[in-house]
Amino acid sequence: MKRPISDCPHGAAELPVSRRDLLARTRDGKGACSACGWAEDLRVCQTCGYVGCCESHDGHDTAHFEATGHPFIRPRVARFLGPPGWLWCYDCRAYLE
Repeated sequence: MKRPISDCPHGAAELPVSRRDLLARTRDGKGACSACGWAEDLRVCQTCGYVGCCESHDGHDTAHFEATGHPFIRPRVARFLGPPGWLWCYDCRAYLE
């Protein structure tokens, strides 16, 4: 389910949206999951920059949310050009646009 970013009451509208800002939030430009080292389908916490693998691997992105309460993730991609892609809010349980 997609919701307008303005409908999220958890602060999504204040997040940076450029690829440069997303890269800046990624800890040390890390290209692998902080927990297991997996290097595909990575997600970046928009609060602290933690890089975790997605649910199709070990789900360290969700484990990070459960441990910290940081609600927002975006995909971590190799090339930081163009718009940053989707935004997920764990608290809304929705993709925001």
